[in-house]
Amino acid sequence: MSDVVYINGSLAPVKFNTLVAVTDGEQARGLMWMKWPPPVMCFPYRKIAIRKFWMKNTISPLDILFCCGNSIVGIGRGEPLSTAPIGPDEPSDLVIELPAGSVNEHRISVGDTVRLAFSPETLARQIVTG
Repeated sequence: MSDVVYINGSLAPVKFNTLVAVTDGEQARGLMWMKWPPPVMCFPYRKIAIRKFWMKNTISPLDILFCCGNSIVGIGRGEPLSTAPIGPDEPSDLVIELPAGSVNEHRISVGDTVRLAFSPETLARQIVTG
């Protein structure tokens, strides 16, 4: 079983297989150097905080969803290799990176609901990195 993120977009619910960045190293590396199209990647956080992402060493354009409490609170556009901070001035507990164009294709918007379903392997990794 793989990790899956479900987004209830305005067009229809959509399901994405996803990589989950659990460790600090995985979260720091993110999708750096991933060629087009990059995989979907989720960054779950134990603590709610304002988060800003950047695209240093990320060569594929991204749509970046900032979520809190299973709802999208902000949407950003990641430009390849940019060091400009991306993200709303609202707290989040989950960030999702999608290939650029996914937000428009699936009509994803602020307020849509999000649910991340972990595989048993990812659940075990979260316990170990606790």
